[in-house]
Amino acid sequence: MIEEFLDFVRSKLEEKELAREELLKLVREMRINSTKAVASIHAGDFKKAEEHLKTAFEILSKVRNYRIYPDIYYPVTFDAMQELVEAYVFKHVVENCDLNVDLSKLEVEFAPILTGLADAVGEIRRHVLDLLRRNEFEKAEKLIGVMERIYNNLITFSFPDKITPNLRPKVDYVRNAIERTKSDFISAKASSIGGDIRDLIKTLRQLSKA
Repeated sequence: MIEEFLDFVRSKLEEKELAREELLKLVREMRINSTKAVASIHAGDFKKAEEHLKTAFEILSKVRNYRIYPDIYYPVTFDAMQELVEAYVFKHVVENCDLNVDLSKLEVEFAPILTGLADAVGEIRRHVLDLLRRNEFEKAEKLIGVMERIYNNLITFSFPDKITPNLRPKVDYVRNAIERTKSDFISAKASSIGGDIRDLIKTLRQLSKA
């Protein structure tokens, strides 16, 4: 009878609705921990960042149990996975000044790996600006090189937006971020050299009066 079948459909949809609510709670906590990890990295507290990342990965293992509901799993988890990748990559880059990060160990979908990698560039740029304010030019230059390596890898992915959602505009942002960061680097370097020259002139004048 149709009523029996519709009752079955209703029960399955109620099951899916409950799963969605549970998944949303997990995803929210995962995003919160990823965001806190990034903030801790900027604050120089890598121990705290590691704790937040560990928690985020623990939540991710629970999140993956909901893959049996693909129509809710992928839309609901995409942004959270993207932010987890961003935090994971950002921490590695700041600690090691390279991009030799093992993304294969991340149990996230392929698309958010790419967009998360792109988003990490924004955080790396922010960190580079902090380095420039401290005149740490050598490390800043290395991180600009990492930003360029990310861009050079991402531009090789040319897929429809349905397969890699929002990747193209993010890659455009990465290119612009690199250009602006290079300009900031040159300005900061020139300012530092100018300050050194002024200090040298001042010292020479003082010596000439001695």
